[in-house]
Amino acid sequence: MPDESAISVKDLSFGYQDTLLMDHVSFSVEEGDFAAIIGSNGTGKSTMIKLLLGLLTPTEGEIFMFGSKVEGPTHSGKIGYVPQNGGSNASRFPATAMELVMSSLYPQIGFLKFPRKKHREAALLALRQVGMQAHAGTLMSELSGGQQQRVMLARVLVNDPMVLLLDEPTVGIDAAAVSSLMEILHKLNIERQVTILMVTHELYSVAPYLNRVLCLSDKNFAEDEIPEGILVHAHAGVHENTHEHVHCAACEHAHDAEHCSACEHIKENGGEL
Repeated sequence: MPDESAISVKDLSFGYQDTLLMDHVSFSVEEGDFAAIIGSNGTGKSTMIKLLLGLLTPTEGEIFMFGSKVEGPTHSGKIGYVPQNGGSNASRFPATAMELVMSSLYPQIGFLKFPRKKHREAALLALRQVGMQAHAGTLMSELSGGQQQRVMLARVLVNDPMVLLLDEPTVGIDAAAVSSLMEILHKLNIERQVTILMVTHELYSVAPYLNRVLCLSDKNFAEDEIPEGILVHAHAGVHENTHEHVHCAACEHAHDAEHCSACEHIKENGGEL
């Protein structure tokens, strides 16, 4: 029987043609985790995200989301996905930030129907969550790379996902934008207990916000191969249900808002937690 982890991968194998990328991989991501997938180019990090989304089918093994088997892209209500370079791709279309976020609500709005007040309010709230409400009417092409990435995050948040999957969200944005994005994700993880799994090459920049690091190498995942100098609260075992216990890399064990260094950094930069 599958467990009730947010994400559970069991004996998964996958490859392209004659190249095997993953060989009987098993791992779990628990509710409330903020985890990163690292590894060299070509090891299959982005492929794993596509497998979790049901966009690819493993040759062997199974994937479960909250105990339900993934058999195609059917978990969009619970799972939010921010693709690599999504903001720059979206900037090619003459859409405002508000319009882009609203596009995620089209299944609710209905074909050829106009959005109602509740849809506009939901989109504006999502933009507010990422600090982009002042740019609601700005064209995507007029925003910086970091701002575009935050709008792409808002487009996902408007559907209130339980899990966020992000593929290299810090690519192409400067250090200040990376810090801003990570602070937003930290708040989502702590305040709303959103489970986050992200592919990254910027481990040293994002490590203070993580509590899990999964290293993909030799066709498998390992949690004991964290590069030297990386300080995260890494753990491979099952932990308490996050409704009572939220893991936080900036805290010794459970999240302590009063003494959390990541929260303090947010407050010092004008944010609230």
